[in-house]
Amino acid sequence: MTETLLPLRFTCVWEGDSAGVAPEAFLSAVVRVTGLSTSASPTRSLSESLHRLSLYVPAAPPTTREQRAAWIRAMEPDLGSEGLAVAITTGEMAQHGPALVVLDGDSTLFTGEGIDLVAAHAGTQAEVAAITAAAMRGELDFAQSLRRRMGTLRGLPASVLDQVRQDYHFSPGAAQMVSDFHHRGVKVGVVSGGFRELVAPHATEIGLDFVKANSFEVANGQLTGNPEGDIVTDETKETCLRSWAAELEVDLGRCVAMGDGANDLKMVRAAGLGVAYLAKPALQAAADVRLSWPNLAVLSALTLPD
Repeated sequence: MTETLLPLRFTCVWEGDSAGVAPEAFLSAVVRVTGLSTSASPTRSLSESLHRLSLYVPAAPPTTREQRAAWIRAMEPDLGSEGLAVAITTGEMAQHGPALVVLDGDSTLFTGEGIDLVAAHAGTQAEVAAITAAAMRGELDFAQSLRRRMGTLRGLPASVLDQVRQDYHFSPGAAQMVSDFHHRGVKVGVVSGGFRELVAPHATEIGLDFVKANSFEVANGQLTGNPEGDIVTDETKETCLRSWAAELEVDLGRCVAMGDGANDLKMVRAAGLGVAYLAKPALQAAADVRLSWPNLAVLSALTLPD
């Protein structure tokens, strides 16, 4: 029986000139690690401050996700992993790029944790930040930890959320990333363990296609210390990825999911390509791609074809 051959795309991206990679070195690393024989040559491009090398192999033996991740880990020492990100995509993702990208909210699409900013107004920031950090490392159940954190905000005027929203900022490169994806017809969504009151207005501003987040319960103009409705958990994040893909009639193989914490593990594993963004160790180990510096535009550079 004839083996079905599939396309593969190898891409590395870096910022500035300090971590520059020569096309010949990139090709050598790919051939050494994979054992592939290819007559293709890497293409080089520059977008804003980002540099990219991309090697497209139109027909290669099928690979597993684990194999591609192992290749990346093996290539990184040759290329110098500091300030450089590497991705390997296959099939339709390699040919056409993703069709859906789903991002975590706090500490991924946005800098910092929204609830920590709210807690600063309640005088409980240190307590809340410690609980947040433990939850993101996977040491605490996320839903239980969120209820504990929200409990410290009981009685805070809801008007504080308007002030916090002014200090709740996109991560560097967010606008460029969304623009790049939308230009290619890629839908972009955010599913956040943070709060809709902070996330949704900014998501509208940047033109995101899907939004899911927690909500504060408010009574008599004050936060009750409880969530309104169900809490967004790791299961919720995976469910959103799958339901949005189904709505778009998109195969999960053409979906990208990116996050920073343990509650992003399930959606990162469910997507065709999972990305760890300045992530905690558990997610770093599980993700296909690791982005180690703050520039979200790297994600579109890594996943969109030339």
